[in-house]
Amino acid sequence: MIFIHPNPIDISFREDERRFDVEGSYNIRYQIIKKRIDKVKILDSEERLVKPGYIAIVFNRNQVARDLKSCLKEVNDMGLIEAEIEEIRLEKLQGISDLKALRVKIKLD
Repeated sequence: MIFIHPNPIDISFREDERRFDVEGSYNIRYQIIKKRIDKVKILDSEERLVKPGYIAIVFNRNQVARDLKSCLKEVNDMGLIEAEIEEIRLEKLQGISDLKALRVKIKLD
């Protein structure tokens, strides 16, 4: 999973504690995101965003989607991912709304 945000933040996974950690941010919104983003579900569905064999890119601005689609097309041309790009709206998280995602299947052969 990739989370795109306009301001720099440092999100890392603490293997010893098996949880994500946010460095350098005093905004509780980032704390909420890091605790919930890996469990987020697709809007009006019980399906989780994260699936094995897929890359999910989470964002909240439409401009980001246009730029990402262009980049993903180039990666598809290299034969690394499938051509189909899923555009997904995500459920509202506590204090965060309008999150969107693009999800693509990785070619494993």
